[in-house]
Amino acid sequence: MSGISISTIVDYVLAVCVLAALVASVIMCAADAKRRGKSPVLISLMVILFFPVGLFVWLVFRRKNQRP
Repeated sequence: MSGISISTIVDYVLAVCVLAALVASVIMCAADAKRRGKSPVLISLMVILFFPVGLFVWLVFRRKNQRP
């Protein structure tokens, strides 16, 4: 059989989903870091280099919103 197998297609779809999740996580964390007065570049690097653990660490250890 020639051509692309189903497992190859599934692998590509899974890779695209993981990449989309990574990009969305970086955008969300960078915006959140900027809003909180933190460095968006540093937070984005942490999320990219240690994905998905970096995302979890940012979401758990970020400072909570304080009411005025």
